[in-house]
Amino acid sequence: MFLKMFVGDELIESVPLDKEMISKPGYVGNFKRRLQNKYKDLFVREPKPEFFVSNPLAVIRPTENTIRG
Repeated sequence: MFLKMFVGDELIESVPLDKEMISKPGYVGNFKRRLQNKYKDLFVREPKPEFFVSNPLAVIRPTENTIRG
């Protein structure tokens, strides 16, 4: 799994996470704070960052209706 930091529509950085540790209090928050500190100069000019946790193994497959149009 990955923690992804976006500013607007731009992906700034993606950090790998330990799936077993995600439910532990403060684990994801620690990474968020590190990324915010690392890119603090960027936030002066841009809106606040958004964070998402994603599974890299998830595959999006189009439905048959989408393929046939």
